[in-house]
Amino acid sequence: MIKNVLVVDDDPNVVEIITESLQSNGYRTESAYDGVSALEAYEKYHPDLVVLDVGLPRKDGFSVCNEIRSRDVNNDVPVILISGNSVPDTMLRGFNSGAQDYIKKPFSVKEVLAKIDNFLVQANGRKNLREANEILEDELEQGQKDYKRINRELKKKILDFETLFSLSKDLNRLRDPEELTHVFFLTVIGQLAIDSVALFYAEKNTDRYLSYVGGKGLRNNVLKAVRLTRSDGLSKYLLSKEDVVYLQDRGLPEDVARESVFLRDLGFPYCYPLIVNSHLTGIIFLGEKINKLPYNREDLAMLRSICSSAATGLENSRLYSELQDTYLSTIKVLVSTIEAKDSYTKGHTERVAGYARALAEEMGMDKDQRDTVSFGAVLHDIGKLGVYETILNKPGELTDNEWEVVRSHPEVGANIIKNMKFLESACDLVRHHHERLDGNGYPDGLKGDEISTGARIVAVADSFDAMTSNRPYRKALGHREALDLLLGQGDKFDLTIVKNLVKLVDRGIIKE
Repeated sequence: MIKNVLVVDDDPNVVEIITESLQSNGYRTESAYDGVSALEAYEKYHPDLVVLDVGLPRKDGFSVCNEIRSRDVNNDVPVILISGNSVPDTMLRGFNSGAQDYIKKPFSVKEVLAKIDNFLVQANGRKNLREANEILEDELEQGQKDYKRINRELKKKILDFETLFSLSKDLNRLRDPEELTHVFFLTVIGQLAIDSVALFYAEKNTDRYLSYVGGKGLRNNVLKAVRLTRSDGLSKYLLSKEDVVYLQDRGLPEDVARESVFLRDLGFPYCYPLIVNSHLTGIIFLGEKINKLPYNREDLAMLRSICSSAATGLENSRLYSELQDTYLSTIKVLVSTIEAKDSYTKGHTERVAGYARALAEEMGMDKDQRDTVSFGAVLHDIGKLGVYETILNKPGELTDNEWEVVRSHPEVGANIIKNMKFLESACDLVRHHHERLDGNGYPDGLKGDEISTGARIVAVADSFDAMTSNRPYRKALGHREALDLLLGQGDKFDLTIVKNLVKLVDRGIIKE
């Protein structure tokens, strides 16, 4: 590339000699004859090097050099000063103004050319080095930006994985369908930043239709009447795709578009199938993103993972519900067996179970604990299967031996159910519902906190119903009278539980 040299001197002969020599050596030149013109030429032509006389009219060479240096921020343009004055102070002033060299007149043209060649090579080297360094700094800055971006993306992915792991644990832990879908909806809305979500689900494998079970950010009453066929239309299409479907896609089959138009018009542009063992169990419909941007690849990947966990969790919940129904059927059979043997037990069992469950709820127990208390209360007298009917229905007082037989029923009952896996948590309540806080109960003589809270609840519920029920040997007590008697037996009953029973009676939850 041809270099451009600006030659500035108030002597036209000097300018002519230098410019002719430079041009003959392949340089392009520009000329100026005073300081102001020199600066104008500098701005206009952007020379690669300046040969500058010190003694210029209008603005001396030192001032011009200083001005060039202030404009040439990267120091890319060498300045060679020429002067008839070789006083050291003058030369020093030249170097301080930013000149690269100082040549005394008269000068050798060869010397000037050699120095110009040398300084241009150095300047070109510095410029290339600086530009390379700038490129490197830009690459480094971009690398840092990329690092920060990748780090942010990595952190988000880690957070997403943690969210999915936590969700998977929650969905595998939760058994209540309502609580499970609530967690599912909140996770979808939170992770995808969308405005609404709706779920249609088949609660039983034999259901022909998918029904609306809930959602967020929409009017539930509008969707409750909607049912989606499970064997054709949108359901069949989703089962074949096993992926997100865009409901505004003009390429959808006619029957699919027709069935989904209502949900699409409600503001659900996307839907995704819930599939378990190659069977469609549900469809989730998704609203638009809050920022109105389209779903990106990460959104869809997150949705697939969330829905996969949800489908498994909902299926587990359904299976658990079916198992619970089996448990309850088994319990009903056991209870009916007791009732057939002991006429007194019939109403008693049902009432004790109701009191015990109400107490468990009043005391803030979770669902699993409430279920255990209910099972234990229903089965607390199952051990009476091992007691003769003549003893159970004897109208008069029992003998000591008969009392021993009756007192064995908690232990007998626990032995009956201890090998039933689904009832093992209630075994403790059946065995210990006749224990006393002072240790004078049976069969194990437990004291205080050795008796579980569930067993203490059943003990209070059992005694309360016994007091408020008619017996062959006495009439039923009123609720208030029975509560007073219970409150006066702190050695036997947990008074905290009794006081909760008082609250239930006061609020009319337990009625006369």
